[in-house]
Amino acid sequence: MPALTTLDLYETHSKYLDASDNTPDAFRQALNEIMPRIYKMGYWREMLLEHSQDASLGYISLPQDTDAIVAGLIDNNPVPTRSVWHDYKLFGTNDQDDTVLSAFIDDGYASTYRDIGTAEQYYFELQAISDVNSSLPSNDYSITISYKGSGTGDGFDNITLTSSATSSLGLTPHPNVSSIDKIVYKNIPDGHSIRVLAKRSGVDPITLADIKGESGVVRYRRYRIGNVNTTSTAHVLLKRRWEDVDGNSDLVYMPSNAIVKHGLLGKLAEDNADIQRAAYHWGLVAQLLETDTDSYRGASKPTLKVAPNGVGSGMTGMY
Repeated sequence: MPALTTLDLYETHSKYLDASDNTPDAFRQALNEIMPRIYKMGYWREMLLEHSQDASLGYISLPQDTDAIVAGLIDNNPVPTRSVWHDYKLFGTNDQDDTVLSAFIDDGYASTYRDIGTAEQYYFELQAISDVNSSLPSNDYSITISYKGSGTGDGFDNITLTSSATSSLGLTPHPNVSSIDKIVYKNIPDGHSIRVLAKRSGVDPITLADIKGESGVVRYRRYRIGNVNTTSTAHVLLKRRWEDVDGNSDLVYMPSNAIVKHGLLGKLAEDNADIQRAAYHWGLVAQLLETDTDSYRGASKPTLKVAPNGVGSGMTGMY
C-alpha cells in the first residue's frame, strides 16, 4: 500500500471512530494516538528508510521522522551500532579513543542538527522550507534560541524570533556564540516548515533545526562516529518514527489499511473499557503486520550474525 494522506484515510476509516465525534480533526487525533503504538511494534514494511549524511564531523543527527539506526555504512564499509552502554562497559578500560573505533555509538539527543563548532559572531535567521508555503508564516508564532555567548557566564542568553520581526531577522549579530542549549517553538501554523540557520561572514550557514509542528522543543537523535576523515559519508538504514499529523495532506506510512482499521477499533474498545475486545483488535494488528511482512519479503529472510570472539575477530579454518 502506498503512503496515503490523512484525508484519504478519513474518507474510508472515519466509520471506525466514535459516532459522536468523527470529524477530520478527531480522526487525526485518533491517528496520533494509535500510530506511534503501531510504529513501535516492529520493523515492518514502510517502517524503514535509507538516508545518507556527511559524517566528517564525527557525528550524525537523524532526521526527525526517524527513531534509530538499524544498520549502517561508513564510506561504504559496514560498521556496528553500539548503545550508550558502550561508554559504561564492564570489561576492559574505557579509554579507547573514538577516533580509532569505527562504529555508530548512541549519543542520546542533541538540541540542534549541527553543532556550532567554534565561538564566533553569529546571527540567526529563519527560512521557509515547505513545498506548500514558500514564505514564513504571518501569524503570531515564535522561535526562542537559548545560546551560550560572551558574557553569559554559566548561563545562557535567549533570542526570540517572531512574525513581527521577519523583515529584519538575523540583522543583529550575537558575539562569541559557542553552543546552543535549546530551541523552543510555539504556534507554527499547519503547512509551514521553518529552517533555523546560524550565519557568519565568509562561511556556509549552519542548519540548526528544521521545524514542523505547532509547538515543542527541537530534539535530534545523535550518533557519534569514530575513525572518519574530512570526506567521510554515512549511509544508514533507519527506523521510521511517527510524526503527529495536523493537516489533511500529511502522509501516513502503513503496509495495510486493515492495520489502521483494527488500531482504531482497538482504541475505541479501550475508550469504552472493553479490554477483551481491545486485546482482540490489537492482536489482529500484530498478526496483520507479521503476515504482510512475510508476504512482502518473499525468500529474502533475515539471518543471524554471530561473532563468537567479538566484533572484528577472525576465526580461521571454520566452516
